[in-house]
Amino acid sequence: MKELTDIHADRFYTELVSNGMLLEERVNASNEDGDFKLFFGFEDASYEAEEEEYTLEEYGEAYYFKDGKVYMVTVHLETNEASGVNELEHAEIAALIQELIENSSDGEEYFYQENEWAQAYR
Repeated sequence: MKELTDIHADRFYTELVSNGMLLEERVNASNEDGDFKLFFGFEDASYEAEEEEYTLEEYGEAYYFKDGKVYMVTVHLETNEASGVNELEHAEIAALIQELIENSSDGEEYFYQENEWAQAYR
């Protein structure tokens, strides 16, 4: 993973939101029993965590595809501001794709049909 240090993280994130393809948003949470759970989609996570009595962490990760690259953005959930941006390397992208497929109920072939960007990492 390559940390992008020569950019303004929040402006870059705004550009990704406007012109990139959102792949996934995820945020960890914990409950009073000390159990941890991963929630997906920042808005959905907020509702689901409250409903399941989990407390979301302060920061989440948003994954975007743009211009042939995949980025992981660390996002402060309360303000929706980026605090860091990383460019994923080929092996990390392949691992992310595998996670996306596993979290989908549609299967691998359908995933690749619907996500042309992922073909290069197959």
